[in-house]
Amino acid sequence: MSTLFKKENFTWDGMYLMYDGEYTGSKTFGEVYGADKCHPTRIDMLRPAFVARFKYGYKPWKAWVNFLVKNATVEQYLNLADNNNKYMSKYGYETCGSPVHAMETLGYKGKK
Repeated sequence: MSTLFKKENFTWDGMYLMYDGEYTGSKTFGEVYGADKCHPTRIDMLRPAFVARFKYGYKPWKAWVNFLVKNATVEQYLNLADNNNKYMSKYGYETCGSPVHAMETLGYKGKK
């Protein structure tokens, strides 16, 4: 099943772009960390999915959100950004499932 991105489910803290919505394969904090290592108020809370980290300079997070909402599903993007997708011939080195690689694969051109 494919789940479309929803704009209202993205969160941005100034460096990290996360997705808080439910999708196929989403997990709660309790499932990921275990009930004994998780604060009781978070056990049944969905764990946000990492979308991207913007470290330096221009931070096009709004453009990324708009592009993902219009052009991708949550599962499709997360699969492309997964750590198992390692090599990209364009760069000639391992991208380790980078968000940039995932966005380029989906057709994102960036700022022109």
